[in-house]
Amino acid sequence: MPKINAPTVAEHRSARRTALLRATETLLLESGLAGVNPRTVCERANLTRSSFYDYFNSKDDLLVAVAIDAFEQWDREIEAELTGVERPMDRLRVLIEATMRMTADGKHDIAAPLRQADLAPTHIDDLMTLHDTLMRPLQRTIADLGVEQPERFAGLAQGVMSAGIQLVQHGLEPQAVADDVFRMLTVGLPLPE
Repeated sequence: MPKINAPTVAEHRSARRTALLRATETLLLESGLAGVNPRTVCERANLTRSSFYDYFNSKDDLLVAVAIDAFEQWDREIEAELTGVERPMDRLRVLIEATMRMTADGKHDIAAPLRQADLAPTHIDDLMTLHDTLMRPLQRTIADLGVEQPERFAGLAQGVMSAGIQLVQHGLEPQAVADDVFRMLTVGLPLPE
């Protein structure tokens, strides 16, 4: 029986799977999709190449797992930021500020190479379902503000936030962008009087 490096087999397997996910994230950020294959991922994770297939059937399965992990981490961080924020307008501000700050911290960087992956349609459907779950805090907040058709307006608000994310990724100061996004969503364009 092979030696395990954890108190239980389940913890050992979890640690190895996590090592493969983190290695893939690093490779995606360093060299994009071209740098990700079972050999390079296992080398980066300090595992034998055959270990890859103990956890993933294909490169697509690995990329989907990385995306799911990124979505879940993002969701946990946003929910933690919103904990205890009661007023819907305050929640909207916190949600926008956290999104721009997390983007500036590089937590959205993994999305670009993953978007370039040519995944099977079922994988894309799974990822879109997960992405839709990330809209829940925004939809809840907009509904709590009393906006009719909150799902539709959450989609529009997400478009404004996505534009803000792009501005932060291009080097604009995250708090200034957050202020502009909040103003755009709550007041509209700052038109001259």
